Amino acid sequence: MTIRVLHGVFGLISIFLLFPTIVWSQETVIAATKVGECELRVEVYDQWHTLRLRAFHPQATGCDIGRESILAILDEAFSKIRSPQLEKSYTSLSLGRLIDYPWMCQYLANAARTDSGWDSRKGKPVAMDVNKYVASLLFRKELLAPIEAVLAKNGYSLTGVSVEKVLVGSFHDVPLYQREMFQGRVPFDAQVWLRLEKD
Repeated sequence: MTIRVLHGVFGLISIFLLFPTIVWSQETVIAATKVGECELRVEVYDQWHTLRLRAFHPQATGCDIGRESILAILDEAFSKIRSPQLEKSYTSLSLGRLIDYPWMCQYLANAARTDSGWDSRKGKPVAMDVNKYVASLLFRKELLAPIEAVLAKNGYSLTGVSVEKVLVGSFHDVPLYQREMFQGRVPFDAQVWLRLEKD
């Protein structure tokens, strides 16, 4: 019994020594606002040189966070990280799940539907990994130009998009979609990161 306890203690100590940033890392909220029933926050993770946009919402209630709300909170957050107390170089901005931003989900679904590189019958790209494919659709000026403008104003450039955990479904799965329900399967949700570079 004593040996098992000691083994467990030494195992925990090993985790603390090998992964100190995981154990001790804490986020700092630098901007927050209410959007309907939801709260939108921007958090800083200094150990990883990353920022995170997070939507907090009541259980079983989705968020409808529009583009203007995102632009406003990003402008506030990036103007704060330029202060001497917080000024560092951040390399990525996590958006979390795209499904919290219905306008982005709708853009993604429609972009895939009209793109020759997407097979809507099979629900997958014609000749590319689905994560890379969705990242390429999201890294378009027509979608990201307003965000790029906010970043440029605050001394940052947007250099790319990274994606994982893509969800594919019908247009009935696309949040708040009210246009024609086209046939076929399209990507509508994913975990998304914007890659940043300080100018």
